[in-house]
Amino acid sequence: MDWQTFLAHIESDGLLLESAARAGLDDRVPCCPGWTVRDVVEHTGVVHRHKTLIVRGRLLENPAPPDPPETDLIGWYRTGLEELMSALRNSDPAERVFTWLPPDQSIGFWYRRMAHETLIHRVDAEQGHGEVSSIDSELAADGIDEVLTMYVGGYPAWGTFESGSAVARIECLDENAAWDIRFGRFTGTSPTSGLAHDLEAFVVIDRRADPAVTIRGTAAEINLWLWGRGKLDHLEVTGERELATGLRRICKESMG
Repeated sequence: MDWQTFLAHIESDGLLLESAARAGLDDRVPCCPGWTVRDVVEHTGVVHRHKTLIVRGRLLENPAPPDPPETDLIGWYRTGLEELMSALRNSDPAERVFTWLPPDQSIGFWYRRMAHETLIHRVDAEQGHGEVSSIDSELAADGIDEVLTMYVGGYPAWGTFESGSAVARIECLDENAAWDIRFGRFTGTSPTSGLAHDLEAFVVIDRRADPAVTIRGTAAEINLWLWGRGKLDHLEVTGERELATGLRRICKESMG
């Protein structure tokens, strides 16, 4: 997807989130226990303004996030969305800034990340009111790729991925997109925190002829399931269903 398409989705999904907020802030969000629509708006607004600080200031260090307001939350959110859009539009995606992904320290990283951040949280806000607007299939397929190759499936160089034998395939029914992933374990000690890691993991691999499980659905259905906003029962699962459950478990441990 190109940068302008990401920008268009940030704007459209951001405005849909605002519309859901105007329908009521106190409704509970079913996929985020303990959260109301108000929490979604506060969180997304803080994230938008935090990334605006990074992009507008060309910051190379992670700044402290701003605090949400005590009044006029929706107006504050809308202003923050507009400021994020302005900051991105007036920036070169190739310029270097802080990101939490060492291999990609570019403004372009935030174009993509904010498009998916805004999409998922507008779904949260809409689910709070019981009805979710349509989701662009191309954006959803890119969201799957972000989860599988970067958000969860990418691991730092200081650790080791030990491959297992099980392979799962994910196929979109409405986009020409599919991924094969191999399960295994990631081990290593972080040089910054000193914490030792030993956890279930997966990596995307070249296409295999013999996946142990195949998971099919629309790009939107799969993307929402990976993010814990949809159910596995809404997807077509052929083969070892417990591997599909394990895939979501790994995503939950990494993303919540």
